[in-house]
Amino acid sequence: MSEDRQARSAGDGALAQARADLTTQQQRRVDWMMIATVVAAFAAAGGLIFSGWTSYYSVETARDQLAQSREEADRELRQQAVLVSAWTQQGEKEQTTGFITNRSLDPVHQVIVALSTKLEGDPRTFPIDYKESMVLVDVGSLPPCSRVTIPAVLAKHQLGPGFALDVNYTIPGVSFVDVYGKRWARPSSGPLQPLKEALPSSKEGASAISKALLGKKNWSGGMANQPSGASYSEVPAAEPLKDCGTDK
Repeated sequence: MSEDRQARSAGDGALAQARADLTTQQQRRVDWMMIATVVAAFAAAGGLIFSGWTSYYSVETARDQLAQSREEADRELRQQAVLVSAWTQQGEKEQTTGFITNRSLDPVHQVIVALSTKLEGDPRTFPIDYKESMVLVDVGSLPPCSRVTIPAVLAKHQLGPGFALDVNYTIPGVSFVDVYGKRWARPSSGPLQPLKEALPSSKEGASAISKALLGKKNWSGGMANQPSGASYSEVPAAEPLKDCGTDK
């Protein structure tokens, strides 16, 4: 009996140990499964983060490329327009002379220069109704790499007949059509700007030009026709320039 009890007790102990070992293995298996699940979750989260970052980077890259393309297109569109300019300077006997230059390698057309005139001398000799005069003058086309001179007599005659006083005038800006058929306005006190209306002969075109160059939205002053080099024009023919093709 004693031996049977011992054998039975030993068997129970072995069974209990086997059960304990099985439980431990199951717990370990569950632990590993939990670890694997957590690792998989972290991996999935990392994948989502990486995917989101990649998508964000792709979008930002596309935006940068689009912005760069627009800048390049805008720069290409302006490459001729930036080479056209106008200004005045004092010469002999303090007489004002104006200039329009086209330093590009292509002609510009429908060149409109704005003149702002002011009488010099004793104000008591001025006409009673005199005010500063602003005019638009069509000087025609300007050849590649050339300069045209705006003589003081042109501005003087825009005041009307009978004036013998000296005239001090400025050029508020110039407008022109480039080789692509795009009209531009380049005011002396502001940046180069494109204009929608290309025909200066139309009311809308003249108003757009006067607004850009003279600050007058509704233009009613007309436009003087003085093509450079024409037999009846006071604007002489254009002269060639030495350095062209750059904005320097």
